[in-house]
Amino acid sequence: MKEDLLHFIWQQKVLLKNELRTTDGKLIEVVKTGSLNQDAGPDFFNARIKIDDTLWAGNVEIHLKSSDWVKHKHHTDKAYNNVILHVVYDHDAELNIPTLELKNYLSKNFLSGYYSMQQSALRVPCQNMLSLPEKIKLDLFLHRLSVERLEQKCAALERQLTQYQNSWEKLFYVTIAKYFGMKINAEPFVQLAQNIPAALFAKHKHNLTQINSLVFGVSGFLPSLHPDDYTNQMQNEFLFLQTKYELPQINKSTWKFAKTRPANFPTIRLAQFAALVYQSVHLFSKIIESETLQEVKKLLLVSPTDKLNLNTLHHANHIVKPVMGEQFLNHLIINAIVPIKFLYGKHMLNETYCEQALNWLEEIEPENNSIVKFWKTSGIKPKHALHSQALIQLNYNYCTQHKCLNCAIGNHILNQHV
Repeated sequence: MKEDLLHFIWQQKVLLKNELRTTDGKLIEVVKTGSLNQDAGPDFFNARIKIDDTLWAGNVEIHLKSSDWVKHKHHTDKAYNNVILHVVYDHDAELNIPTLELKNYLSKNFLSGYYSMQQSALRVPCQNMLSLPEKIKLDLFLHRLSVERLEQKCAALERQLTQYQNSWEKLFYVTIAKYFGMKINAEPFVQLAQNIPAALFAKHKHNLTQINSLVFGVSGFLPSLHPDDYTNQMQNEFLFLQTKYELPQINKSTWKFAKTRPANFPTIRLAQFAALVYQSVHLFSKIIESETLQEVKKLLLVSPTDKLNLNTLHHANHIVKPVMGEQFLNHLIINAIVPIKFLYGKHMLNETYCEQALNWLEEIEPENNSIVKFWKTSGIKPKHALHSQALIQLNYNYCTQHKCLNCAIGNHILNQHV
């Protein structure tokens, strides 16, 4: 057993329906459990506890064993002088403090449910006992999770922004490139963006062939073994530009085609990325100023040139046209556009930008990955991308880490077993 379970029991008022007594038989009435303390000192501040006929105001300390009080040297720490109740699982030492022992109040079903979730090897620890809370609680929990996930993305972007010396344009450029690579080719796309500064693209803004040659050359797809006329032209352009700017090349084998749908082949995404670079002017500013999701999609929707024959660049057969689909556009908006606009809004103290970013998630259809599919079959049917992002957060930051006590679903299940 861990102490956080006892914190959960106290904070969630799991046992308040019982007649509680101190270890010396005095009646306990919990008027107020107090506020959880995340720092040093007693676990709960400003509690109000009635013991027999006396109402006490003060702090509550929680331990697995009574002897932990001395073990942790609280008896010599003045910060614990105002503790009015010591809550423990096992009372193994007599102290001059009113003590509530929980061991005899907890049902076997409650403890077995807790241990089952903590020791589960399943993808979702509560999968075999899954029960959902009422809709209003579930909706609030999903909203909290979605904002939590967005804040985590923003924290990572904040670190990058510092690394890029507060250049929002560079942050935007590298982040967009990353998500063009989807999950499997994200890293080489980031390398590409770092190897070709946005300023270099700007110098060749009006020459699509040079933009294509920079993208495919630095990516390692040039020279081609079986070039056509346009590919030959790109190769010649790249040789010139590579010498002029001392450009590196990514090893072609870095790019992953296996287990990737043709629409997500890196060569197709590279062609689309090159087209976006060529067709976009001041894209970051335009995205920030966009008020509607439709405006954003219009800015992102591009088509590579028909002159580009991707089959000459790689042995894979490109059976699909390199046109951006709705699902891919949504992927870019969910993972790149929304977090950057939200973070920019926070930096500029512009609540409108933050609200627009969140609203766009509510206008996009929910994602359809394996995590979302599982929760659909379990009774949670996401209405939009804000909900699907919440379910991804639930999976990675709660279920896989067995944080059942911090989860509204885990709380609901445990409360049913009291």
